[in-house]
Amino acid sequence: MRRSTFIVLILFACVSHVHAQSRRITWDQLGLVYAEARSQMLYQAYIELNGEYVLPIGLSRSQVASDSLLEWIAEAMGLREKVSPPVFRGEIHTWEVISLTHQPDGLAQFADVQWSYLGNNFFTPMDTVGTPEIRAHLEAHFGSPTQTVVEIKQEDHFPRDDYSQFEYWFVVNDSIPMIVMDVGGPFDRGVIVATDHRFRSLLYRMRRSLLGAVIRRSEPVPYVDYYYHRLVEKWYLTGFNGTEYFTREIPEPDLKLGRPDQRLLQGQ
Repeated sequence: MRRSTFIVLILFACVSHVHAQSRRITWDQLGLVYAEARSQMLYQAYIELNGEYVLPIGLSRSQVASDSLLEWIAEAMGLREKVSPPVFRGEIHTWEVISLTHQPDGLAQFADVQWSYLGNNFFTPMDTVGTPEIRAHLEAHFGSPTQTVVEIKQEDHFPRDDYSQFEYWFVVNDSIPMIVMDVGGPFDRGVIVATDHRFRSLLYRMRRSLLGAVIRRSEPVPYVDYYYHRLVEKWYLTGFNGTEYFTREIPEPDLKLGRPDQRLLQGQ
């Protein structure tokens, strides 16, 4: 090791001597001369170890759909006008209800959404319909809610009113979050809807598009649920037994047992 270092220093001195003969070296150029000599030494050592030529890396093929590529080429050459995606105007074409049973972490995807709400303080036919009747139609078309007062009072899911009675969580048009909720209970009318604040101006149209046909065309189905009246701090059993809508006071239920059973409808 010492011998190799000695040889390198001799070579460096020779290079410096020859360089000095041809051109005067100032004090601030000495480091550059040394760096150049060291670089040459390292390069020569690499060549001796690995050879002078390096084989090129093989081609990496990317799978590209030919039709998409042809479309892009045609648009780039001006042979075809670029088609922009249709602007969303509030019309909902597809929907999916989030189910906590089958998608236990389904609500997590909405954690960072900034919500805008549309209440039931409008003068439309839907806002005059009793909330229990709307719930019966929602059950007929969408099935059971994503969560009811049973889950809401046990968990701290977001976002929600502190006293929501039931909530349907949707993903509409494949990517847009939307919630339909009841915060007034069976004594109220209408429902509240919410979506991402980016679509705030379209919220009324979205509600009408998603729920309008449901209320008009579906037949209400029986359901039963708990209702907690926060002002009087009392519990009720509420629902539809196929003939009439009912709400009656009950002792505080054990929410750990889950939602009330449909068999409670007997005798209502």
